[in-house]
Amino acid sequence: MEIETRESIQTGVDSRDAYQEDIDAMRDAILRFKQNELPEDEFKRFRLHRGIYGQRADQKGFNMVRVKVPYGLLDSRQLVTLAGIARDYSDGFAHVTTRQDVQLHWVRLEAVPDVMEKLNQAGLTTREACGNTVRNIVGSPPAGVSRDELFDVTPYAHLLASHLLRNSLNQTLPRKFKISFSGSSDERDGIIPWIHDIGYVAAIEASGSNVKRGFRVFVGGGLGAQPRVADLLEEFIPVEWLIPTTEAILSIFNEFGNREKRDKARMKYVLWQLGFAEFKQKVGELRSGILAAGRTFPEPDIVDEGGYLPLDSPTLPATNGDVEFNRWLHSNVFSQKQTGYNVVYVNPTIGDITVDQLLALSRIAENYSNGTVRTTPQQDMVLRWIRSSDIHSVYNELKSVGLNQPGAQQTANVTSCPGADTCNLGITHSRALGRELTLSLQRQPDWSELLGGVRIKISGCMNSCGQHHVAAIGFHGATKNVEGGEIPSYIVSISGGMNSGRYNFGKTLGRVPSHYAAEAALRIIKRFISERIAGENFWQLVERIGVRPFRDAISDLADVRPEKITEELFVDIGESTKFAAVTGEGECAV
Repeated sequence: MEIETRESIQTGVDSRDAYQEDIDAMRDAILRFKQNELPEDEFKRFRLHRGIYGQRADQKGFNMVRVKVPYGLLDSRQLVTLAGIARDYSDGFAHVTTRQDVQLHWVRLEAVPDVMEKLNQAGLTTREACGNTVRNIVGSPPAGVSRDELFDVTPYAHLLASHLLRNSLNQTLPRKFKISFSGSSDERDGIIPWIHDIGYVAAIEASGSNVKRGFRVFVGGGLGAQPRVADLLEEFIPVEWLIPTTEAILSIFNEFGNREKRDKARMKYVLWQLGFAEFKQKVGELRSGILAAGRTFPEPDIVDEGGYLPLDSPTLPATNGDVEFNRWLHSNVFSQKQTGYNVVYVNPTIGDITVDQLLALSRIAENYSNGTVRTTPQQDMVLRWIRSSDIHSVYNELKSVGLNQPGAQQTANVTSCPGADTCNLGITHSRALGRELTLSLQRQPDWSELLGGVRIKISGCMNSCGQHHVAAIGFHGATKNVEGGEIPSYIVSISGGMNSGRYNFGKTLGRVPSHYAAEAALRIIKRFISERIAGENFWQLVERIGVRPFRDAISDLADVRPEKITEELFVDIGESTKFAAVTGEGECAV
C-alpha cells in the first residue's frame, strides 16, 4: 500500500499545507494500523519518515517525537510550544540532541498527530528527522556573531535545509545521510565536519581585490561500529555550487548505496567501494551535468542578524566578589564580534530541559535577546545578542530555574544520548552516568583551567549517538558476562577528536562496570593533571606517553574476577533491578 501523497514528494516543498498532509496521513495511518489494515513494517517506515520513533519493547505504545531544528535555530514562540508539548504529552522534559534536534519522549501513539499539529502551528516539523533521509542539517551555533568565522554560514545551511525538505532526491535513500556547516576550520564552533557524510567548511578564495565565498568539502565521514574520517573532496567550491554539489553526491549515494545490508549502507561504504578517485570523478561529472542543464537554483537570503536592543554599555559588569557568578561569566559568556553584545551558553545537564526552563529561556530570548536561541551539538542552548549591561539580569533569570551551571564548553558539560532509558539499541542507561559525571565534575571547578578542551561523551551502545568516538574521554555501553549474570559496563576510550590538525578516533583503554565508570573518568583526569608538562594539552600528553599509563590507572576497575564482584555491579546506575541486556531492532533507519 502506497502511503506517500504526491504533494509530499515534490522537490523542495516546505509549507504548512504540505506538513498538514503529513498530519492527516498520520491520523489515517494510525487508525488503519490499529484496525490491522496496515502492516507493522509499512507503518514503521511511514512514521519514521515523519520523525516518530517507537521506544523500547517494554514501552510499547510510547514514542519519541524528534523535532527537526535546522542549524539549531528556535524562536521564543517555538520554545513555548515545546514546553507545552513536554508538559501535556511527554514526561515534562525536552531533550537536546547531538544533531541539534529536540526530542520528546513518552508520547502515546494516538497523541502523535496532535503533537505534530501543534508543532506545525509553531513552524516546526518532524518530517525527515528519522528514516532513510537527509537528517537535520547541523550548523555553527555562534554563526554570524563569532570572532573566529570566515563568514556566516547560516544562510547557506538554511538554503540547503529548505531545498532538501520533501525533495524527491531525499525520500528513498539507502540509509540516513548527515550534513554539517562550519564557519571556521578549527572546530571552535563545535561542528566536526569530518564525521559527516558531507561537511561544508567556510572558505575564501581571493584574487586581487576580488574575494569569493565558498566551502571546503569533506565527504564520507561517520561514526558507529566502523568509524571513518571523511575525505577532503575539494579545497574550494563557490557558494553557488552548494546545491549542485550536494545533489551530485546524493545521486551517487542513491545509486551505489547498499540496499541489501543496512549495516553496510552508509555513505562511507560507498567511498570504500568506489575508491576516492572514482568517487571524486563521478561528483565532478554529475555536477557539471547539473550546471549545464540550465536549471536555476535559489539563492540564500543574506540578512545581517542583529540585536533589537540598543547598547547601554559595551563593558561587562563587575563580579563584586560573587564566586559563583564569576565562574559562570568566565565559562559561559563570550563576547561577540559585534562590540557590546555577548553569546551566553546555557548547559542543561546532558541536554535534558524542563518545562519551566523552556519557558524561562523563551522569556529571556524575548526580553534580553532578539527572540531566538540556538541548540548545539554539545546539547546546550545558546542565547545571542545579550547586551553586556544585561548579563547580571540574564544570570539571575537563569539561576531562578536552575540553568546557571558554569562549565559550558568545558569538561563538566558532559554529552550523553538517551541510551537504554528509551532507545531500542541502548544497552546501558547512559543518562544516569552522564548525570553522575556532571555532578562530580561540577564539584571540581578548578580543574576546568587545566583540562582545556577535554570533553566527555557517552553513548549507550557502540552506535555513537553520544559521539564517544571523538571525545577526549569516551564511554559506550556494553556488557560483561560473568558467573552470576551480566554486568552493565562501559568501554572506555581516550584521545578522540582533532589535535594539531589531525583527526583521531578514541583509543580503547578497557571495559569497566558501569558503577566504576565515573571513577575511571576521574582517574584519567587526575593522571593527565599529574603527568602533563607546561603548555601540554590532553592529546599531546597521550601522544607523548601513550595509552598504557591511563590503562594502568583504571586496570583495577576493569578487574571483575569473582572475588572482586559485588551485588551492586549487576545493577545499572540509577536502576533498582538486576541488569539484563535487552535490545531490539534499531529504528534509526528501516
